[in-house]
Amino acid sequence: MSVLRAATGPIKSSRCFTSERTLIWDASRRVVLSLWAGSLWTVGYLAAPTLFAVLDDRHLAGELAGRMFYAETWLSLICAGFLLVPYRASGSFRPLATVDNLLVLTSVSLLVLSEWLIRPLMVASRLPGVGPGQDFAMWHGVAATLYLFASIIALAAVWRSSVRREE
Repeated sequence: MSVLRAATGPIKSSRCFTSERTLIWDASRRVVLSLWAGSLWTVGYLAAPTLFAVLDDRHLAGELAGRMFYAETWLSLICAGFLLVPYRASGSFRPLATVDNLLVLTSVSLLVLSEWLIRPLMVASRLPGVGPGQDFAMWHGVAATLYLFASIIALAAVWRSSVRREE
């Protein structure tokens, strides 16, 4: 029996395994959080403005930007699903109502609100007979503001994650 143990290495206690699992989970969470926040900033403040700067057709640029924001909203929901999964660490479940989780929920809620409430209002303001007048500009401003707040909140979540890691 001792030869078998020597060949397979030391037996890890469940506490050590739980600690390793927690470290892996925390690292995975930080990576997903960072990539998600980075994608928000990349789409909103690099890719979308570049479309309008490069393409002569503003309507096409708007359509492409809208599709990217739509995809970003779904990506945000997927990432939030991963980030909000409770995990068992050292014998108890991590509480769901933490500041970190509330930041993620708030950011994703703003994106969902923008995509599925404000965007239809923007589209409706461009229907024939209505025209892309003041209503479109107003709703576009509201959507842009919600996206900015969501991006800042996601950045704050990344910052909190990195500060907590250093402690």
